[in-house]
Amino acid sequence: MRVMLELWGEYPELAMAETRGILVGEGISYSIVEKDFPVVILETKEWEPLKRGGLLRRISQHISTSMDIPEINLQLDDFAVRARRYMGLRDISAAMLEREIGRRIKGRVNLSFPKHVVRVAIARKIHVGIELYNTSSESFESRRAKNLPVSYPITMHPRLARAMVNLARVPRGARILDPFCGTGSILIEAGLLGMRIYGSDIDERMIEASRINLRKFGLKAELESKDVGEIEGKYDAIVTDPPYGKSSSTRGEDVYQLYERAFKKFQEISSKVVISLPDQRSIKIGEKYFDLVEMYPLRVHKSLTRYFSYFRI
Repeated sequence: MRVMLELWGEYPELAMAETRGILVGEGISYSIVEKDFPVVILETKEWEPLKRGGLLRRISQHISTSMDIPEINLQLDDFAVRARRYMGLRDISAAMLEREIGRRIKGRVNLSFPKHVVRVAIARKIHVGIELYNTSSESFESRRAKNLPVSYPITMHPRLARAMVNLARVPRGARILDPFCGTGSILIEAGLLGMRIYGSDIDERMIEASRINLRKFGLKAELESKDVGEIEGKYDAIVTDPPYGKSSSTRGEDVYQLYERAFKKFQEISSKVVISLPDQRSIKIGEKYFDLVEMYPLRVHKSLTRYFSYFRI
């Protein structure tokens, strides 16, 4: 089956990496037919696991890709055409495409509650598909820090937290540990994806915050208040956003010393680590214990860039 993905355009490389992570983690074979970011056309036998994506807008069954208004031979009993411009082809308007493509489809138009939505994505080319899944049905907004029972300003956006989980290349049901769980943003996303979730934090207040926030979404995790060096067990992947600056609590410990101790422990308990780090120095610490497979810098503000990194033994 050929599917058309519309990815979240703000983080192109990370969005592509997340897509690969989902497919590899679930053991699904695929080939990339075309990349016209944020549109990606894939050939794959299974598309449902792609619904895991945090940096995903829509999944559609691919119909056509062309430089001009496509000639479409479709018959749909109840449909609407919805177009979105991303980039390129500035002389073609979304409204005009909706009208022209709508005229080429046989059937009854229903603009209010259509049974079928024909998606038109305008990038360097014009891509058309029949919508299979739309992430607007999943409320990432409800999981943002401001909407959680307990939150702190540094809480990671749920889309990015989910992308981190997917970068770990693990299937549904995997054992995921966040050893710096804070208020639980990564644990929430992992739990909603059907992972078995484990969290720890040296601050007992954070453990209680995670417990309260997880409860809001009907999730349970094994949570413990302990230092990263005290963690035991084996996990399919570690996914974490550790302390990185003055606003984060390290109990007075130098942050690079903390990273050194953390990576040394990670090596004992898992073969995969997805971690958000603040600079190249911290990445090099990780490379002493693991192989760095991928790294994606995301600028948070003028003085902070987060490096989303995937390490593997």
